[in-house]
Amino acid sequence: MAFTGLDPERVARLSVLVAELRPMLERGTDMPVIQQMLSARGIGVMDSIIVTRELLGAGPEALGQAKTLVLTRPGHQVEREIHRALVEEPTLAINRINHEN
Repeated sequence: MAFTGLDPERVARLSVLVAELRPMLERGTDMPVIQQMLSARGIGVMDSIIVTRELLGAGPEALGQAKTLVLTRPGHQVEREIHRALVEEPTLAINRINHEN
């Protein structure tokens, strides 16, 4: 697995999750069920995104798909709003600057 930039303990923990969940996904368990399992185990949003990205194959679109799958879970409204603000606010500021010039 390509968990770069993470401490070894976190890599080990996430690797175990991926190894446990991948066969379930391959046997046909729906991704929402996998997300519910991650949530029920108290896995945080960022770690859930990392695990989901790995389960999706870690391809170019996997990160966006993983963020969508994790952040659209009913229990992640706060995180979804924080993510939206982090993405939208700089964009709005850039647009204001461009319109002023």
